Amino acid sequence: MAGKYINILLAGLLTILLLACSDDRDSLSGQASGDPLLTFNMTRAGGDIVSNTLVYLFDGDGGDAGRFNQKVQGVTYAPDRLSMTVAAGTWNIALVTANTDFSGGLIQPRRSAAREDLKMWETQTSGGILPSMPELRTANIDGQLVIGGQDNSVSGITILSRNVALVKVVIADAGGLDVNGTHNFELKDVPTTLNWEGGLFPTAKNPRVSSVPMTGTFRVKDSTSLPGHQRSDTLYFVIPAHKGNDYLSVNPKDTTESHMKVSVDLACEGGTRFKKTDVVIPRVPRVNGILLVRLLVGGKLDVTADVLGWEDVELNADLSQTQLYTDKASVGLSHKDTLYVNTNASDFTVDYPTGGWITSVRKIADNGVEITANVDTYVDGQPRSSYITVKANNVTKKIPVTQRPDEGTITVDNKRLVFCPNLHENRQVAITSTGGNWKFLTTNPRKAAANVQSGNAGISNVNFTRSSVAYNKTLDEGHLVYGDTLVIVKNVMTLDTDTIRLVNCYIYVDNDNTIDASAPQGTETQAVTNSQDVVVYGGMKMIENFVPQQTWIHDISWDPIGQILSFTTDRNTGNANPEDNDEPRSGTMRFRHASCPDYEVTANVYQDIIVTIPPFHYFVVKFTWSGSTDVDIAVEFAGNHLTNVGNDNSLYDKIPVGFGMQANNFGKGVTGPGGGDNDGRESFAYNGGTLLEWGGDATRGQGETTFFNAPLFEGDANSPRKIKLEVYAIWYTSIRPSNTAMNLHMYAYENGTMERGTNASGDNNKFNFYNRGGTLLYSEGYAITVASYGQSKAKTYTTSYGHIATITYDRVKHSASVSVHVPFTKLTTTRSMNTNTVETSSEEVIVEPEMIGRDENGKAIYAE
Repeated sequence: MAGKYINILLAGLLTILLLACSDDRDSLSGQASGDPLLTFNMTRAGGDIVSNTLVYLFDGDGGDAGRFNQKVQGVTYAPDRLSMTVAAGTWNIALVTANTDFSGGLIQPRRSAAREDLKMWETQTSGGILPSMPELRTANIDGQLVIGGQDNSVSGITILSRNVALVKVVIADAGGLDVNGTHNFELKDVPTTLNWEGGLFPTAKNPRVSSVPMTGTFRVKDSTSLPGHQRSDTLYFVIPAHKGNDYLSVNPKDTTESHMKVSVDLACEGGTRFKKTDVVIPRVPRVNGILLVRLLVGGKLDVTADVLGWEDVELNADLSQTQLYTDKASVGLSHKDTLYVNTNASDFTVDYPTGGWITSVRKIADNGVEITANVDTYVDGQPRSSYITVKANNVTKKIPVTQRPDEGTITVDNKRLVFCPNLHENRQVAITSTGGNWKFLTTNPRKAAANVQSGNAGISNVNFTRSSVAYNKTLDEGHLVYGDTLVIVKNVMTLDTDTIRLVNCYIYVDNDNTIDASAPQGTETQAVTNSQDVVVYGGMKMIENFVPQQTWIHDISWDPIGQILSFTTDRNTGNANPEDNDEPRSGTMRFRHASCPDYEVTANVYQDIIVTIPPFHYFVVKFTWSGSTDVDIAVEFAGNHLTNVGNDNSLYDKIPVGFGMQANNFGKGVTGPGGGDNDGRESFAYNGGTLLEWGGDATRGQGETTFFNAPLFEGDANSPRKIKLEVYAIWYTSIRPSNTAMNLHMYAYENGTMERGTNASGDNNKFNFYNRGGTLLYSEGYAITVASYGQSKAKTYTTSYGHIATITYDRVKHSASVSVHVPFTKLTTTRSMNTNTVETSSEEVIVEPEMIGRDENGKAIYAE
C-alpha cells in the first residue's frame, strides 16, 4: 500500500496523514471485515490532542451531500495516530479536538442536516459571566473516496487548526489610578456559537453574541522607570472565531464584521472612579490569531487593537522518512533575521513571494537562511505578515514571517513632559537609540516644539518648548495647542518606537477671566452654579485646592469629565444701605492645575443683580379722590442725565404731561384734551414709541391717570439704570378745599394694551387708562394729603403744585421705589390678576353735567 503523510502543526495548524486500505497486510487487529481501515497520522501532536479527537462523517455526494450521516465509533487511539473502520463511499469528514476534554460542551449534529445549519459549539454563561471556551480545533476533509475490496491510497494536506481566537487585554498606559484599588473590566458582544463548518453561527456578518459579558480584574502597577505612568497585567479570553474559506491567507476576506466592546470601572487616587462603557474595539478577532487590545487611560479611554499570529511549532515528514526541522516555527524581524534548517535530505531550497515587502531570502553558511525586509515601506504600528518556503525532497515547510519592531532598541528617559504657562516653558528628554539612527514620526505635535527632529545612534538630548496661542474656545486652534499628545520616536533601522507624552497644561476662564455665578431666585437665600466658563487642558484635566476669597462663595468642586465648575453663592443681603441688597457683586477664587501643582489661577466671580419682579410693559400712576373738586396733575421725567447725576436728560426729561403742561418745553409731544374737554400735553414719544401718556383732565372727581411704556428703556444706551419720575398735583380751586385727601396708586402690567375708558364717570371712565388682556404684576398705594390749591399755575407747576412723590424705576431689577413728599398712609393693595375684564371699585359714580362755557384759563365750566 502506498500513501502520503499529511503533516501535523502542533500549536495552531495540524496537518493530517490519511491512510485507507482493505488489505489485511496493513490492517490493524480488530478491523471489521470488508470495511477499509482509515488512519490519521498525527506526527508530533500532543497526547491530549490525539486522545480527544472526535470524527464525524457527512455524506460526500448525491442528493444528501454535505448532510450529517454518523459519528465514527470505535476509534483506536495511538500516541501519534487515529485508526477506525469506515464504510466504502465518498465522505466529507469532520475532525474536532482540543487539548482538554470538551465533549460535554460539543453540540451533536442532527442526522440529514447541513453543516452550516448545525450548531457545533455554544459557550454558556456560568455564575452570571461568560467563561472562556476550550482551544477547539477543527478540520474538514471533503470528497474523501474510500473504495472497498482494493487497496486505497489517499493524499493531501489537511489543517487541523484552532477554531478560536485569543483576546489579550492590557492597560498599556495610565496615570492617577489607585494601585491598591479594584479595576474591573468587561468584554461585551462576544460571539458564542460555531457551526459544523467552523464558521460563526448563524452567519459571520451577524453572529450570535452574548448579552452577558466576559469579565476580569486588572492589577495595576506604577512604572519604576517612567514616573507618573502605570500599566496593568494582561487578561486572557478564548472566544469562538470565524473560520472562513480563505482563513489561511495573509489578508482573509471571509471574516466577521461584528465588533466587540469594552467597559471599564477603574479606581482612581482620591477615592473616585473612572468609568467608560461600550467603547468599540476597532478591529475584529481572527481565527487562530491573537487580538491584542490596548487601553490608554487619560481624561478619556482610547482603545487600540492589533491582530497577531498565534505561535506554532511544526514538524513535517513523509513516507521516505525525509525529516525537515527549523529552529523556529515563525520569524519576526525588523530588517534582517536568520533561520536555521536541520534536515536529513542532501539539500534544501528556499523561496518567497515576489513583489512583496520581503526583498531577499538566501541560503548562507551552516544551513542558515537570511531573510531581508524593506524597512522604508513599513507602516508604523501595523505589523505585516508574509511567508517563506523551505523544501527538502517532497516535504515543504511554510514559515510565517512577520515584520515588526525589535523591541528595546530605542528608549526615552522621561516619557511624560509637563508644561504650563510661565513656570515650565521648556523640558528636556534623553533619547537612546541602539543599532540605528532615530527620528520623530510626529514632526509638528503642536503642544510643544522640539529643537531637533532626528539624531544618530547613541544618546541624544532633545529640548521641547511649550506652544501657546491666544485662546478662543469657539475656535479649533486652542484645542490643538493645549492638552495632551503622544510623540513617537522611531529607530529607523530596527523599527522600534517609544513614546513621549506632551502635557501642555492650560486653564482658560471665559468672559475675561470672570465666572458668572447664578443669583438666588425668588425668596431663596443661596444658589448653586454649574459653570462651563472654565476649560482645563492637560493630564486628567483636573483643577484642585479651591480657595475662595469671600465667604459668600463656598462648596466648590470640579467635574473633569464634563468640565463643570460647581459652587454655591449666598444672597447679597444685610448691607448697611438696604438699596445695596440684591445688587451685583464681584469676588475671586483661586485654584491650581492637578498635573502641574505650581500652576495657579485666580479667577473673578461675578454674581448678577437679583431681579424680584419680572419685566413689565406699562407703569401706571393714578390719582383718585372723593367729591367733585377739580384736581390737576403733572408727571414728568427729571434728573436722568446719563453721566452727570442730577442733571436732566435732554431727550425726555422736563416734558411734563397733564392739563396745561404743553406750555412747558413748548412744541414737544402731542397737545390735546385726552379723554376730557381741556387741553394739555397728552403724550410724547421716545425710541420709536409713546413714552409717557396722560388720560385727560378730570374736573369732577373721576380720577386722573398717566403711564409710561417701560420697554422703551430696556437696553437704552442713553439712559441711566435708575430713572426718576416726578409727580405733582394741585386742587384747581381758588379756595382751599375742606377735604384735601387723595389716593395715589401705582400699577405694573405685563402685556395687554392700555386703553381709555368709555364712560363719563365712575368705573371705566374716559379720563383714565385701563389695561386690557394683560397681567397685573404688582401695585402699591398711598393715602396722601395735598395742601396745594390754586388756578393758572401750570407754568409754575414745580413750585405751585404739590410735589407729591418721586418714583425711581430700576430698569434692571424692573422694580420701582417711591419716595412720598407729602403726608401719607401706606395702603396694602399688592395683587396679581388677569385684566381681560374691567376692574370695578367702590368709588362714587358721578354723572357728568352739561358744559356751559370756559373760564379765563380755558377750563370747561359745567352746570351745577
